[in-house]
Amino acid sequence: MQMHERNLVLMNILRDIAENETHRPAATGATDEESARRVADKEARRAEILGEIFHMLRQQDLARGKTASGPVKLQVLR
Repeated sequence: MQMHERNLVLMNILRDIAENETHRPAATGATDEESARRVADKEARRAEILGEIFHMLRQQDLARGKTASGPVKLQVLR
């Protein structure tokens, strides 16, 4: 992966993180179920973003000739 392409990928990942972690007020009259779904969606997206980061890091390690360290267990912090 070329440096310019890697920088673009990193910028997109940072944008995704910022969008996901930005606090958005709950809609007026949102039910507890809707609020819980919103939190679950945010946690799922956080896990997806971390997966993208780990995938990119593995690709970079392979390009440098390093061996892959195996699967990484993701744990979403609350």
